[in-house]
Amino acid sequence: MARITFLLPDGTRQVLDSGDDPTVMHVAVRANLPFLPADCGGQLACASCMVEVPEAWRGRVGDPGLDEGDMIEDALGTRPAGRRLSCQIAVTEALDGLEVVLLDRQG
Repeated sequence: MARITFLLPDGTRQVLDSGDDPTVMHVAVRANLPFLPADCGGQLACASCMVEVPEAWRGRVGDPGLDEGDMIEDALGTRPAGRRLSCQIAVTEALDGLEVVLLDRQG
């Protein structure tokens, strides 16, 4: 289990335990966090679960895969450093303490 902090656009910090959730998106959806609609349910088909990973965590979280990177670029027209789809960030004990920023709008 990992503890993940979600930083909301209004500056609110929501700290959640991952429990048995397999991805960061699942943790946020289970808690019904705003700003993360996750329309496709984690199928890598919509880019509506995009988050910003702070620089300090990027090495541990890793870069987006090819399909994920393409999805981000399709949504934004570019691939900003630190942008990830939360459905593609697997929860592991190595990510205990992870912070991610929820965006005020997707794409």
